[in-house]
Amino acid sequence: MESKKPVFNFRELLVFLIAPLLIGLLILIAFLLTRDSFEFSIGSFKITGSLLGSLVALMAVFLGGWQRFYTGITDVLNKKITVNVFVTIAISISLLSGEFLPSAIIILIMAIVGSLEAYTLDRTRKSITSLLDLTPKTANIKIDGEEKTVNISEIKIGDVVVVRPGERIPVDGVVIEGYSSVNQAPITGEPLPVDKIIGDEVFAGTLNETGRLEIKTTKVGEDTTIAKIVHLVESAQESKAPIQNIADRFTTYFLPTVLVIAILAFIFTGNIKTAVAVLLVACPCAFAIATPSAVSAGISNMARKAVLIKGGIYFEIAGKMDILVIDKTGTVTLGKPVISEIISFGIEKDELLRICATAEKYSEHPLAKAIISYAKKQNIKIDEPDDFKATAGMGVSAKVNGKNVLVGKESFIKDAGIEISDNVKNVYLKKVGEGKTVVFVALYNKVSGIIAIEDEIKPETVSAI
Repeated sequence: MESKKPVFNFRELLVFLIAPLLIGLLILIAFLLTRDSFEFSIGSFKITGSLLGSLVALMAVFLGGWQRFYTGITDVLNKKITVNVFVTIAISISLLSGEFLPSAIIILIMAIVGSLEAYTLDRTRKSITSLLDLTPKTANIKIDGEEKTVNISEIKIGDVVVVRPGERIPVDGVVIEGYSSVNQAPITGEPLPVDKIIGDEVFAGTLNETGRLEIKTTKVGEDTTIAKIVHLVESAQESKAPIQNIADRFTTYFLPTVLVIAILAFIFTGNIKTAVAVLLVACPCAFAIATPSAVSAGISNMARKAVLIKGGIYFEIAGKMDILVIDKTGTVTLGKPVISEIISFGIEKDELLRICATAEKYSEHPLAKAIISYAKKQNIKIDEPDDFKATAGMGVSAKVNGKNVLVGKESFIKDAGIEISDNVKNVYLKKVGEGKTVVFVALYNKVSGIIAIEDEIKPETVSAI
C-alpha cells in the first residue's frame, strides 16, 4: 500500500496546542497574582491577589478538564470506577481544599499530552485518507462507442471505463478489452506490475502502466477495495486493545486504596494539604494517556510502512507469536526483478543474452526490462528486432538476425509446438523450486536457454527479521 508520509507541520501542531497554551498562560497569571500582596475593595468586599489567582487557576482547571470531569461523572452514574473517576475525585477534593494551582498544573500536564496524542492521530488519519487521493477525480467512460469524460461520482455499476497508459484506474471492475501491466501496490503492497487481460479484475487507485484497458465497473466510491482499506485502518485505530483496559481495572482497586491512605495521612498529620498531596501524586495521568497514544501511533506507523493492523488487540497478540508468516515480494525484497542466472544449452551465454535482450527490446514487461538492463550492464550490444510481437501474459516473438526467437513462459513455448527436453524441464523445476521466475528462450525451434530471475532482498531484511 502506498501512502504519503506526513510532513511535520508546526502550524497544525500549534492549533492542537492552543488549549494547553491558554491553560499555561492562565496558570502563569494565577501564579503571579498569588505572589502579589496587593488588594482592593469593591464596596465592603475585599479582593486580594491570592483570591484573583485562585479564580484564574479555577478557570484553567475547568477549561482543560471539563471533558474529563464529564466522563468521570458519567462513569460514576454507570457504576464504573475508571481513570477518569479517579482524576475527577482527586481534582475535586483538591479544589475543595483550596489547592487551585496544583490542580491546574495536573490538568495542564494532561492537556499537553492529550493534544499531542490528538495531533498524532490527526496526522495519521490524513496519511491514511490520502490513499483515497490515488483515485482520479474524473474518468473516461464509453457510451455508444464514444468516450466521454465525467466526474467520478457519476460513474455507475456496469459503465465501461477507458483507462490509458499512465492513468490510475478510477473504479473496481473487470477488463473487457485490452491488455496491460498494472501496478497494484496501493492495494496489495506488491511493487511488481501484474499482467491484466480480458476477464481479470482491477482495482481503483492502481496504476495502468503500459496498455489501454476497457473496464466494466463492478464497484464505485465507498464500495471500492481501496476505500475499504482506508476505513479498516481508521476503525482499527478506534478499537481498544485489551491492555488499554488495564488502567481501568487497576483503578478499581487503586482508587479505594489511595483514598484510605489520604484519609490516614490527614488523621496522622491533621493537615488537609498532605491528604490532597497524596491524591494528586497518585493521580494516574500516565495510565489515562500512555497506552492509547502508543497503540494509535503504532498502528499509524505500520500503516505508513504498508502494514495494516486491524486493531490494538493484534499488537498484544504479536508479543506472544512463535512463528511469523510473511509475504516475500516487496516485504523482504525490493520488488525489483534481477537476473540471477543464465543457463544455456548449446550456445554461449553472452550470445543467448544478446538474442534474448534484442527480442525483448520493445517489450514493456517488467521482466523484459530486467533482461535488457542486465544485458546493458554486461556491455552486450542490443540490435533491432524484426517482426516483434507481444502475446499478452505469455511472451514475445521476434526475428533476430533473421532467426526466429521466442522468449516467454513454458506454456508459450509449448503452444508454439516446441518440445521441452527432460534435461531442460529438470533445470526449470529446480529453479522454480528455488522461488525464481524462469523465462525460456527458444531458437531454431528448440529451447536454447533459460534465464532465472529473482527479487532482490532488501539490505535491512536480515536485521529486521
